[in-house]
Amino acid sequence: MSYSAMTNNIKCSKTKHVQGFGSLLGYLPFLLTILIGGGIIICYCVAISLKHVEPAFPYISDTGTFPPESCIFTLCLNCAAVVALAIFTLKYLHIIQYNRDASRRVRIVNKAALITGYVSAFGIMIVGAFQETNVLAVHVIGAMMAFVGGTVYMFLIASLGFMRDVNFAVDERKYAKARMIMAVVSLISFIISMSSSCIAWNMWEPHYTNDNPKIWNKLDKGYDVHLVATAFEWVMALDLLTFLMTFSAELHIIQLQCVLVRQNGNTYPSPTISDYSNTNRNLLQHEYQP
Repeated sequence: MSYSAMTNNIKCSKTKHVQGFGSLLGYLPFLLTILIGGGIIICYCVAISLKHVEPAFPYISDTGTFPPESCIFTLCLNCAAVVALAIFTLKYLHIIQYNRDASRRVRIVNKAALITGYVSAFGIMIVGAFQETNVLAVHVIGAMMAFVGGTVYMFLIASLGFMRDVNFAVDERKYAKARMIMAVVSLISFIISMSSSCIAWNMWEPHYTNDNPKIWNKLDKGYDVHLVATAFEWVMALDLLTFLMTFSAELHIIQLQCVLVRQNGNTYPSPTISDYSNTNRNLLQHEYQP
């Protein structure tokens, strides 16, 4: 089809769908879990085999500090961050799509959730790119962004489920209590992990039995407190992944399409999000002009 014919067709029909990504979007949370969970497990096994970390609950970052596991760690976390960005964006667009006349409170909470989600995803990228043995300060900042941003995001999204004036593609109110519980678990785990880590480090540093803080000995002071800190860090990570898995049902009936629209005599690709269910396929359609 020639360019002029294509633009004439667009002018008559206003939009021309050129590609769709159907209900496959519902598998994004599973892909995120595979990238983070699978990547960490592989790094853990490699690190243990090379005796880079202790077998009993190392910090997640410790499993990807030294090469070759650091290469796998960076790759998986960067890919996971991109997938997380997609999930956060789709969730934001989903709320907009089904709440055109939403109250100001809903719009603020939805936008705040998007921002904190992006902060968390960017923190994941930083954690993967800056190993703690190279640039510790930047690594810690990235970890704080990932966990704090993720926890705040969980609270914001969970709160939307309790608002009576919010509409969803599926009945998300049945997930509201479970999501709020997971958000509280994440907050408690963060507080316990951070406080225990500080206590363990202060106890270990004056009395360490080796110069590698990645390998703790049972004879080291603060060893038990250290295990508490690392265990609750793993709980935080699993809790956030479980939370995002609850998005699968709504993403399964969302279709993201690329369309061509006529604007100023030119054609531009424009993302579109619409309902993918058989009964409501044409219920809602929203175009975002560049």
